[in-house]
Amino acid sequence: MSRQRALEKIAKCLELGNSSNVHEAAQAIRMAHRLMLKHGLEQADIELIQMGKTSSQTLLPANVNENILRIIRGINGRFGVEAVLVNHKGLKRVEFVGLAERAVFAAFAFDIIYREMNQQVGSFRNSFAGSGTDNVTVARRVSSFTAGWLEGALEKLPDLTSSGRNEHMDDYLDEMFEKLDRETFKAKIKASMGQLTPDFQTGMKKGRKLSVNRPVEGARAPHLLR
Repeated sequence: MSRQRALEKIAKCLELGNSSNVHEAAQAIRMAHRLMLKHGLEQADIELIQMGKTSSQTLLPANVNENILRIIRGINGRFGVEAVLVNHKGLKRVEFVGLAERAVFAAFAFDIIYREMNQQVGSFRNSFAGSGTDNVTVARRVSSFTAGWLEGALEKLPDLTSSGRNEHMDDYLDEMFEKLDRETFKAKIKASMGQLTPDFQTGMKKGRKLSVNRPVEGARAPHLLR
Protein backbone atom coordinates (compact mmCIF):
# COMPACT_ATOMS: atom_id res chain seq x y z
CA MET A 1 0.00 0.00 0.00
CA SER A 2 1.41 3.41 -0.99
CA ARG A 3 1.88 6.11 1.64
CA GLN A 4 -0.80 8.26 -0.03
CA ARG A 5 -3.24 5.38 0.00
CA ALA A 6 -2.40 4.72 3.65
CA LEU A 7 -3.05 8.36 4.55
CA GLU A 8 -6.41 8.21 2.82
CA LYS A 9 -7.31 5.08 4.75
CA ILE A 10 -6.16 6.66 8.02
CA ALA A 11 -8.36 9.68 7.33
CA LYS A 12 -11.31 7.37 6.65
CA CYS A 13 -10.69 5.48 9.89
CA LEU A 14 -10.54 8.71 11.87
CA GLU A 15 -13.81 9.78 10.29
CA LEU A 16 -15.40 6.49 11.35
CA GLY A 17 -14.01 7.18 14.82
CA ASN A 18 -16.81 9.72 15.21
CA SER A 19 -19.47 7.06 14.67
CA SER A 20 -22.34 6.90 17.18
CA ASN A 21 -21.67 3.13 17.25
CA VAL A 22 -19.15 2.85 20.08
CA HIS A 23 -17.81 -0.53 18.92
CA GLU A 24 -17.33 0.66 15.34
CA ALA A 25 -15.68 3.89 16.47
CA ALA A 26 -13.20 2.08 18.73
CA GLN A 27 -12.23 -0.40 15.99
CA ALA A 28 -11.70 2.42 13.48
CA ILE A 29 -9.47 4.36 15.85
CA ARG A 30 -7.30 1.30 16.56
CA MET A 31 -6.97 0.61 12.84
CA ALA A 32 -5.88 4.20 12.20
CA HIS A 33 -3.22 3.91 14.90
CA ARG A 34 -1.82 0.68 13.45
CA LEU A 35 -1.60 2.24 9.99
CA MET A 36 0.17 5.30 11.37
CA LEU A 37 2.82 3.14 13.00
CA LYS A 38 3.21 0.93 9.94
CA HIS A 39 3.82 3.83 7.57
CA GLY A 40 6.37 5.65 9.67
CA LEU A 41 4.60 8.64 11.13
CA GLU A 42 6.49 10.23 14.01
CA GLN A 43 5.21 9.35 17.48
CA ALA A 44 4.40 12.99 18.20
CA ASP A 45 2.33 13.15 15.00
CA ILE A 46 0.55 9.95 15.93
CA GLU A 47 -0.28 11.20 19.42
CA LEU A 48 -1.65 14.47 18.09
CA ILE A 49 -3.73 12.75 15.40
CA GLN A 50 -5.06 10.35 18.01
CA MET A 51 -6.63 13.24 19.91
CA GLY A 52 -10.33 13.64 19.38
CA LYS A 53 -13.58 14.83 20.90
CA THR A 54 -16.91 13.08 21.27
CA SER A 55 -20.22 14.70 22.24
CA SER A 56 -22.64 13.10 24.64
CA GLN A 57 -26.13 12.50 23.29
CA THR A 58 -27.73 14.04 26.38
CA LEU A 59 -28.90 17.64 26.26
CA LEU A 60 -28.35 19.39 29.58
CA PRO A 61 -30.02 22.43 31.14
CA ALA A 62 -28.39 25.80 30.49
CA ASN A 63 -27.49 26.06 34.18
CA VAL A 64 -25.41 22.97 34.85
CA ASN A 65 -25.89 21.74 38.42
CA GLU A 66 -23.41 20.23 40.84
CA ASN A 67 -24.43 16.63 40.11
CA ILE A 68 -23.55 16.98 36.45
CA LEU A 69 -20.20 18.43 37.47
CA ARG A 70 -19.58 15.45 39.75
CA ILE A 71 -20.17 13.05 36.86
CA ILE A 72 -17.82 15.03 34.65
CA ARG A 73 -15.15 15.20 37.34
CA GLY A 74 -15.28 11.42 37.88
CA ILE A 75 -15.16 10.58 34.19
CA ASN A 76 -12.29 13.02 33.59
CA GLY A 77 -10.27 11.36 36.35
CA ARG A 78 -10.98 7.78 35.30
CA PHE A 79 -10.56 8.18 31.55
CA GLY A 80 -7.83 10.82 31.40
CA VAL A 81 -9.98 13.18 29.36
CA GLU A 82 -11.20 16.73 29.79
CA ALA A 83 -14.77 17.95 29.38
CA VAL A 84 -16.03 21.04 27.63
CA LEU A 85 -19.58 22.36 28.01
CA VAL A 86 -20.81 23.76 24.71
CA ASN A 87 -23.99 25.67 23.90
CA HIS A 88 -26.68 23.89 21.89
CA LYS A 89 -29.93 25.71 21.05
CA GLY A 90 -30.22 27.32 24.47
CA LEU A 91 -29.14 24.16 26.28
CA LYS A 92 -25.76 22.57 27.01
CA ARG A 93 -23.99 19.51 25.73
CA VAL A 94 -20.79 18.03 27.15
CA GLU A 95 -17.92 17.11 24.85
CA PHE A 96 -15.06 14.92 26.05
CA VAL A 97 -11.61 15.62 24.67
CA GLY A 98 -8.60 13.31 24.80
CA LEU A 99 -7.31 10.19 23.10
CA ALA A 100 -10.10 9.48 20.65
CA GLU A 101 -11.05 6.02 21.96
CA ARG A 102 -11.21 7.31 25.52
CA ALA A 103 -13.33 10.28 24.46
CA VAL A 104 -15.83 7.94 22.76
CA PHE A 105 -16.17 5.80 25.87
CA ALA A 106 -16.32 8.82 28.19
CA ALA A 107 -19.30 10.25 26.30
CA PHE A 108 -21.01 6.84 26.36
CA ALA A 109 -20.45 6.54 30.12
CA PHE A 110 -21.72 10.06 30.78
CA ASP A 111 -25.02 9.43 28.99
CA ILE A 112 -25.68 6.21 30.90
CA ILE A 113 -24.67 7.51 34.34
CA TYR A 114 -26.70 10.70 33.93
CA ARG A 115 -29.81 8.75 32.94
CA GLU A 116 -29.42 6.14 35.69
CA MET A 117 -28.80 8.87 38.27
CA ASN A 118 -32.06 10.60 37.37
CA GLN A 119 -33.98 7.33 37.64
CA GLN A 120 -32.47 6.35 41.00
CA VAL A 121 -32.82 9.81 42.51
CA GLY A 122 -36.41 10.06 41.29
CA SER A 123 -37.25 6.77 43.01
CA PHE A 124 -35.59 7.88 46.24
CA ARG A 125 -37.43 11.21 46.22
CA ASN A 126 -40.75 9.47 45.59
CA SER A 127 -40.17 7.28 48.66
CA PHE A 128 -40.97 10.31 50.85
CA ALA A 129 -44.45 10.72 49.37
CA GLY A 130 -47.05 10.70 52.13
CA SER A 131 -44.40 10.50 54.86
CA GLY A 132 -45.01 14.01 56.19
CA THR A 133 -41.31 14.85 55.88
CA ASP A 134 -40.82 18.57 55.34
CA ASN A 135 -39.47 19.83 52.04
CA VAL A 136 -36.18 21.12 53.44
CA THR A 137 -35.34 17.74 54.98
CA VAL A 138 -36.35 15.90 51.81
CA ALA A 139 -34.16 18.17 49.70
CA ARG A 140 -31.16 17.65 51.97
CA ARG A 141 -31.58 13.89 52.11
CA VAL A 142 -32.05 13.62 48.35
CA SER A 143 -28.91 15.70 47.85
CA SER A 144 -26.90 13.40 50.10
CA PHE A 145 -28.30 10.25 48.47
CA THR A 146 -27.39 11.63 45.06
CA ALA A 147 -23.84 12.45 46.10
CA GLY A 148 -23.39 8.95 47.50
CA TRP A 149 -24.90 7.27 44.45
CA LEU A 150 -22.55 9.15 42.17
CA GLU A 151 -19.48 8.31 44.24
CA GLY A 152 -20.41 4.64 44.19
CA ALA A 153 -21.22 4.59 40.48
CA LEU A 154 -18.07 6.41 39.46
CA GLU A 155 -15.94 4.00 41.49
CA LYS A 156 -17.12 1.24 39.15
CA LEU A 157 -15.77 2.90 36.03
CA PRO A 158 -12.55 1.41 34.59
CA ASP A 159 -9.38 3.42 35.11
CA LEU A 160 -7.91 4.14 31.67
CA THR A 161 -5.24 6.56 32.87
CA SER A 162 -2.29 4.16 33.26
CA SER A 163 -0.43 5.87 30.44
CA GLY A 164 -0.96 9.31 31.93
CA ARG A 165 -2.24 12.53 30.44
CA ASN A 166 -1.41 13.08 26.79
CA GLU A 167 1.06 15.96 26.46
CA HIS A 168 -0.84 17.27 23.45
CA MET A 169 -4.10 17.69 25.40
CA ASP A 170 -3.72 21.43 26.00
CA ASP A 171 -2.67 22.15 22.41
CA TYR A 172 -5.69 20.27 21.11
CA LEU A 173 -8.06 21.98 23.53
CA ASP A 174 -6.73 25.42 22.65
CA GLU A 175 -7.13 24.67 18.94
CA MET A 176 -10.66 23.29 19.20
CA PHE A 177 -11.99 25.65 21.90
CA GLU A 178 -10.27 29.01 21.69
CA LYS A 179 -12.35 30.59 24.46
CA LEU A 180 -12.18 27.68 26.88
CA ASP A 181 -11.64 28.71 30.51
CA ARG A 182 -10.55 25.46 32.12
CA GLU A 183 -9.53 27.01 35.44
CA THR A 184 -12.98 28.49 35.99
CA PHE A 185 -14.52 25.14 35.12
CA LYS A 186 -12.29 23.30 37.62
CA ALA A 187 -13.06 25.86 40.34
CA LYS A 188 -16.78 25.33 39.74
CA ILE A 189 -16.35 21.59 40.25
CA LYS A 190 -14.34 22.08 43.47
CA ALA A 191 -17.04 24.33 44.90
CA SER A 192 -19.85 21.85 44.14
CA MET A 193 -19.57 19.61 47.26
CA GLY A 194 -22.04 20.35 50.10
CA GLN A 195 -23.16 18.99 53.46
CA LEU A 196 -24.07 15.31 53.56
CA THR A 197 -26.47 13.10 55.56
CA PRO A 198 -26.33 9.32 56.22
CA ASP A 199 -28.25 8.90 52.95
CA PHE A 200 -24.88 9.37 51.26
CA GLN A 201 -23.94 5.82 52.30
CA THR A 202 -27.29 4.45 51.11
CA GLY A 203 -26.76 6.06 47.74
CA MET A 204 -23.18 4.83 47.50
CA LYS A 205 -24.23 1.23 48.04
CA LYS A 206 -26.77 1.49 45.23
CA GLY A 207 -24.31 3.25 42.95
CA ARG A 208 -21.75 0.50 43.42
CA LYS A 209 -24.17 -1.95 41.83
CA LEU A 210 -23.40 -0.46 38.42
CA SER A 211 -21.06 -2.21 36.02
CA VAL A 212 -19.78 -1.15 32.64
CA ASN A 213 -18.36 -3.09 29.69
CA ARG A 214 -16.07 -1.41 27.16
CA PRO A 215 -14.83 -2.55 23.74
CA VAL A 216 -11.53 -4.38 24.20
CA GLU A 217 -9.53 -5.26 21.06
CA GLY A 218 -12.72 -5.37 19.00
CA ALA A 219 -14.42 -7.85 21.30
CA ARG A 220 -17.89 -6.52 22.05
CA ALA A 221 -19.46 -3.15 22.34
CA PRO A 222 -20.26 -1.64 25.75
CA HIS A 223 -23.64 -2.54 27.15
CA LEU A 224 -25.73 -0.25 29.27
CA LEU A 225 -24.58 0.24 32.84
CA ARG A 226 -26.71 -1.87 35.06
